[in-house]
Amino acid sequence: MDIPGEEYMNENKIAFIICTNNQLYFNECCYYINRLLLPEGFERDVIGIEDAPSMCAGYNAGMQSSDAKYKVYLHHDVFIKEPKFIFYLLERFRSAPDVGMIGMVGGCGMPKTGVAYLAWNEGTVDCREPDFAYQLICDPAQQADCPVDAVDGLLIATQYDVAWREDLFVNFDFYDVSQSFEMRKAGYHILVPYQKTPWVIHDSSFAKLNHYDENRKIALETYPDFFTEEDGFSFVYEEEWENLSEALADEVRRLIDVGNWEDAGKIIELYHKNQMKNSALELYGVMCEIYEKEQECGIKEHFFDKTGGYEAACQKYITVRFLLRRVECEMESAAYSELKDAVVEGRISAETLLLMILHGSYDKATVLRKVIPWCEAAGDNDGAQKLQASYDRVKGKKLPFAYSKRVSVKQ
Repeated sequence: MDIPGEEYMNENKIAFIICTNNQLYFNECCYYINRLLLPEGFERDVIGIEDAPSMCAGYNAGMQSSDAKYKVYLHHDVFIKEPKFIFYLLERFRSAPDVGMIGMVGGCGMPKTGVAYLAWNEGTVDCREPDFAYQLICDPAQQADCPVDAVDGLLIATQYDVAWREDLFVNFDFYDVSQSFEMRKAGYHILVPYQKTPWVIHDSSFAKLNHYDENRKIALETYPDFFTEEDGFSFVYEEEWENLSEALADEVRRLIDVGNWEDAGKIIELYHKNQMKNSALELYGVMCEIYEKEQECGIKEHFFDKTGGYEAACQKYITVRFLLRRVECEMESAAYSELKDAVVEGRISAETLLLMILHGSYDKATVLRKVIPWCEAAGDNDGAQKLQASYDRVKGKKLPFAYSKRVSVKQ
């Protein structure tokens, strides 16, 4: 197949293109990318697109700025933990020139309702919601690479450049489904690889759907022949809840900013009585829980002391969460030495560590096993015993998982 302009592409280069509005997340995303094994003679490039007006516009800008034949488009909250990721991509692309796109999760048969984000039935991903970690399984029977009709935008790898439809999708919805269909219109196939364990971690959040319906209608009008299945879910958007939860989140942020953790915790307590979810409130809920637990235990140096307001408190929390994840990924000790030093020096309590592990770690036993000696070195034997008790409860237990919505209704 002749590809216009392909003769000018660097076949020994891979570019990672990341739309971002958060430097902390972008830096951590790059940290994982720079650890990936690179084939001999291969170049790696990382392109950050800051504050793009839309995902399509940002990705077009990144695509047009790179001569790499192989491009990986990913969210800044996606962390590639499989060290041979680049090798695995190249193996598939080079053995199948008709494969234009690879994603981590995707769908076979897109629903006529156009509700694509609930249509995934192939692939897997390590999901980290603000208060819980689990493996999302989209096809429990998958044992081989699978051709799909579309993939989720958390990570999209390509070996051919096809323009993103920034003329149609001006927000942050449907860019992935649209690009999948554009790739198919160009004559290429799409693949979700078999992953014995997930290749990537996604700090997933609960979808904001305020622009979803208008983009869904654009997609249905633009690609009517690509939506074929009758088993789709109807589109549901709880606008009243969206507005209320955002207002609550704003108030909690204000209270944390002035150090009023008690009243912030009261709002979180009321929020938890509702069955619906908001990502920001879930995050603040864990932060408030840390504050309350340390108050209860009489911790002298509180985790959020001297942080100087909401932004700094949130950044400290997320930084420690990232460092604990490096522990979980069993990186070398230098990758998380600042966390170890903080625990050994008594600047982070066992109570805080335990709550962050229980809420944020997938393989809790691995993390607990690593941090128990740190508390012992700090002379916090009571804290070490609490961590040991939690380790004894979780070791040997099956790791948490969930089926995708489309698969779960058929189980």
